[in-house]
Amino acid sequence: MSETLALWKLVTEGFTQRLQAVEAGQWEKGTPCTAFTVRQLIEHVIEVQRMGPRLLGARGAIDTPLGRDLVSVWNHVRAAALAAYEAEGALEHVVDTPLGRMAAEQFLAGPASGDALIHTWDVARAIGAEETLPEEACARQLQGLKALPED
Repeated sequence: MSETLALWKLVTEGFTQRLQAVEAGQWEKGTPCTAFTVRQLIEHVIEVQRMGPRLLGARGAIDTPLGRDLVSVWNHVRAAALAAYEAEGALEHVVDTPLGRMAAEQFLAGPASGDALIHTWDVARAIGAEETLPEEACARQLQGLKALPED
């Protein structure tokens, strides 16, 4: 397993833990990401996690529709994403993303992992859960962000 995929798994496991901690009365609470409630933020993360696997041709469980049971939807989407990324040669494929053409591994390392990491903290803060994030994942995201052009 690539280091990038291992880090994505770690980050999405952390997101899973926070998602499972959301209580019935917390779904409509505001989040530090002020444009989103907890429910909307989780739906956003699910949509971002669908993107890479869909670009690799994944269909089926990755397309599980959003609904009331976002924990179940997340579990289906995460499992389907993992299967897509673990397919032989998948991470080397060049895909057309909203951020331009890049290797699937680059998308996984940047947008997919970064979105899940940042919003894990947002959900945790909103529901009063553990906010600590994996140091290695934070360091890697910071390094990637610093490498981006200023614009």
